[in-house]
Amino acid sequence: MLPTLQISDARTNIRPKVFCSAVIAVATIFGGNAPAAERPNIVLIMADDMGYGDLGCFGGEMTTPHLDGLAARGVRWTQFYNAAQCCPTRAALMTGMYSHQAGVGDMIDGHSKATREAAASPQYTTELKHNALTIAEQLRPGGYQTFMTGKWHLGYDDGERPVHRGFDRYFGIIGGADSYWQPKSLREDDRPVQVDPKNFYATNAFTDYAMRFVRERDPERPFFLYLAYNAPHSPLHARDEEVEQIGNRYAVGWDVVRRRRFERMKELGILPSNAILPSADAGSHSWESEPDKPKRIERMTKYAAIVERMDWNIGRLLKLLDEQKIADDTLIVFLSDNGAWASEATYGHDWAEAASPFRYFKTWTHEGGVRTPLIVSWPRRLADRGRIERKRYGHIIDLLPTFLAAAGSAPVATGGALPIVGRNLLPAWTTPNDVVDVPVYWERLGHGALRDGDWKIVRVFNSGGNAVQPAKRTGAWELYNLADDPTESRNLANVHPDRVSKMQSQYDDWQRSVGVVDREIILKRIAELGLTNE
Repeated sequence: MLPTLQISDARTNIRPKVFCSAVIAVATIFGGNAPAAERPNIVLIMADDMGYGDLGCFGGEMTTPHLDGLAARGVRWTQFYNAAQCCPTRAALMTGMYSHQAGVGDMIDGHSKATREAAASPQYTTELKHNALTIAEQLRPGGYQTFMTGKWHLGYDDGERPVHRGFDRYFGIIGGADSYWQPKSLREDDRPVQVDPKNFYATNAFTDYAMRFVRERDPERPFFLYLAYNAPHSPLHARDEEVEQIGNRYAVGWDVVRRRRFERMKELGILPSNAILPSADAGSHSWESEPDKPKRIERMTKYAAIVERMDWNIGRLLKLLDEQKIADDTLIVFLSDNGAWASEATYGHDWAEAASPFRYFKTWTHEGGVRTPLIVSWPRRLADRGRIERKRYGHIIDLLPTFLAAAGSAPVATGGALPIVGRNLLPAWTTPNDVVDVPVYWERLGHGALRDGDWKIVRVFNSGGNAVQPAKRTGAWELYNLADDPTESRNLANVHPDRVSKMQSQYDDWQRSVGVVDREIILKRIAELGLTNE
């Protein structure tokens, strides 16, 4: 039963500010305008701040049978990338372009107000550009029903929320971090909603409404469902049931969990057998030296409980698709928006380091910040179910063009719509065919990276927050061959300086093309103008 909701008296009659498109052109992937029977339903599920190695099917010890089963029936990509943090990832996901191009070069919240004002650029705003069309705005002209539940975080004001950006139905939180029991930014369609915390849990409710939208759909037309959980983002609001089931699982500490996950990933083939587990980060300390083990165990247990409740809910949705006899014709994609968050707001630095075998965390552009587990399932079309794709890589900007290809539609190309930058990965998903890899780029809080084939350059921005330091804060470029060194353990910058120089020029060209404002300049302007955050 759906939770009892109290709809506020406020009603909106807003004319959406969204870009108005003409009739969509039709791609030729299915030989013209594909009949509805050939167009899949598309279900996109995204976790929030989930570590790369949390799921059982990616080497973790968490109990995630439904996602593990989805992986066994589908394909796991071991080298798929997000944009390192919440809003930028969601902007890139929705529009198929880099977040700066979509107007979300930084976070949209008050805590990034000074950065946006210092950047003074249309690439750094509080919403998606209205000619950067969302997946829903791209699919709906072709006949798709468009549903969303969960976390939006791409615009707070009238004309910026999901029902104004192409979604027919919506239930979820408009903001970023929010309570699981009594969220403040909860809306149904575009109406503010109040709930009784005794009878509400966000992960359950988002799934309830996703299932409701599927049941109430027009069965003669395909649908796109975007289920964006805020789980397992802080606050760590776990249900007692899952916490009790987990028990003392994490009493072994983060050193043991990190090593076990690493070895399990090699056993599964997620990592090559010769992969190296990097040395612990400078900010880490051993479990043996931890002074408050009970507190640390409790926080990790709550985090795992939130992940396991999410998996249970995903199982409910998968069961419904089976009951509706549409599972075979539904393309399902699961991923996370960034790497583990090394923050005391969640489980802290050391558990975050145990979350993956990669270096660094959310907001960094090393692999630990940008690599996500990706699961793809489409029973009607996928070959070699259970396959693990270890060779190819993809980026979150590739999902929109891939969905359009699956739907038999071309991108909207009239009236000033910005072009999609990502590429169609459908051939690589449906068969083990090779797809030519292309360069992918990152800039997040001054951290930067470029991957081109097996080679990656990456650098760290050394500033602490907005503090202005006398020395230059942008770190030196590091160079890694990810085919031989997926955990970025051997810096080859001094061995191949010419390659670093060439890739740096390539990266600089990209920054100019998408409108990145150098972080040194941003911090200098913040100091000179006395800018502050809200």
